[in-house]
Amino acid sequence: MRLLPLLLFALVMILTVSCKEGKKEAKVIEEVDQTDFKAMHTVFVKTEIEIENLFEIEEIIPLDVPDGETLVSIYRLQTFEGNYYLLDLDFGTLLKFSPEGKALAKIGKLGEGPEDLLDYSDFALSKSAKELLVVSMSGMSISFFDLEGNFKRKIRLKSQSEMIAVDKDRNIGMSITYFNEDFYNFETLDSSGTSVNKFFPFPKGMDAMLLRWISGHISGSEKGGFLYHEPANSVIFEINGAETFPKYQFESNEPMWPTDKKHQVIKYFESLASGQISFLTRFFEESESHLFFTWNKKKRAIAEKVVDYRTGVYDKSTNQTYITKENSLSEKMAGPMAVEGNSVLFSISLYQLLEIAEEPILKKHMVQIQKLKKEEGDTDFPVILKMKLKELE
Repeated sequence: MRLLPLLLFALVMILTVSCKEGKKEAKVIEEVDQTDFKAMHTVFVKTEIEIENLFEIEEIIPLDVPDGETLVSIYRLQTFEGNYYLLDLDFGTLLKFSPEGKALAKIGKLGEGPEDLLDYSDFALSKSAKELLVVSMSGMSISFFDLEGNFKRKIRLKSQSEMIAVDKDRNIGMSITYFNEDFYNFETLDSSGTSVNKFFPFPKGMDAMLLRWISGHISGSEKGGFLYHEPANSVIFEINGAETFPKYQFESNEPMWPTDKKHQVIKYFESLASGQISFLTRFFEESESHLFFTWNKKKRAIAEKVVDYRTGVYDKSTNQTYITKENSLSEKMAGPMAVEGNSVLFSISLYQLLEIAEEPILKKHMVQIQKLKKEEGDTDFPVILKMKLKELE
């Protein structure tokens, strides 16, 4: 869905009142005072660089989607032991692929049976347990599967959740912006589903759930905890057990939405829709040495569009931040990403790749791209771009 229509839709829907459920007994963590703190890292977004000077494409991996399955709009991408896991929310499809792009397993299915899912809202991969967790928002449940797609168990939730992650101790972190009487954005559960902690309060009468398509994200930290970007905020927090601290504070020489106004959601949407501010979008991932993220730049005076996606990299050792200059590939790399060592993976469709085949960064892969163009009749399936950071002075 394009950003501007989504913003208009959300401006209307944001006025709806959230449903409520029974009180929970989790420990509520007091909010960090975000007007007076210092994050571990300051990510100052300013320096622009050509994408071919920032990344080198190591590999283009076409995914062999099985007949009868649809995998088009990718919501989350993860990798483990060389295999790839991709989720399409629109069609309720979660598939596992080999390093060569061959389909290995389908995880879960839609239905009303005890092992089925009413919908797919998100999934997480537990590396320590070697299992996949799939959350169903309407089903208010999390289903557990092994890495081959075999159903293991299901736990019921007291609150609706649309995003989840798993830490190194198999605890579950999830956003809870709906059916949430305590009005907290983030909750942790143990592996049995028992509520442990709640973080990041928001005012009564505000439903930040609709921001999930634009802002706010949960991922794993490279230390094994959670990384959480609260919607409409410019800070990424790390959560380890009952402790939370600001890890990445984003700043820019262009206007950004003030941190102390993060709950003024309607005004935030208005600023986005008019292109008045630059902001961190809902995709980022952390490696041991870098933070990769997607950035939307403030609308230029002569530009008509308010969507201007750039790919960003923050180097923890040098405190240097780079974003790509405006280019066709960065626009198409605005979806989910995954890290593998210090490589970063993106998913785009083959037809999008063919549209930008003349980009300089793709020059070394022209033979493969032309071969794919000839061999594939249907180009509406994903390919994975495995990209390596170049050495920067």
